[in-house]
Amino acid sequence: MLAAALTSFGHFLAFFALSAALVLELALLSESPSVERARRIQRADLVLGIAAVLLLVFGFLRVIYFEKGSAYYFDNTFFQVKLALYVIAGIISLYPSAVFRRWSSELRQGIAPEVTGATLKLLRQIIHWELVLIAGILICASLMAKGFGS
Repeated sequence: MLAAALTSFGHFLAFFALSAALVLELALLSESPSVERARRIQRADLVLGIAAVLLLVFGFLRVIYFEKGSAYYFDNTFFQVKLALYVIAGIISLYPSAVFRRWSSELRQGIAPEVTGATLKLLRQIIHWELVLIAGILICASLMAKGFGS
């Protein structure tokens, strides 16, 4: 019983950390970020990646060992949509992560990265889409919890 509660807590905590990291990245993005601001973006992206992995781990622990059992979830339409949205969010998040990693060599030298207007616009659009996908995941989770999609 305690393991189920702690696993559920870990799942929710990872979800909130992931969401917060995305919002922080969006808030910190600018065309000419300072060295410190760019490092904060990189740290937020690292938290995002760790939270995404933990979200998946805790989620599958809940599906396999706790809650209603894997048969219920894998046969549920909203669970399948939820997983698909998660995968899409993960795939589109690769581009911002790659951009932020490319800044590392400049930042080690104390040089602030330059972000073109087009790149900034694309990064912001991707992060907005990730947030929209998170909302979709939440809707699917709510519907699943109430027995829809079975």
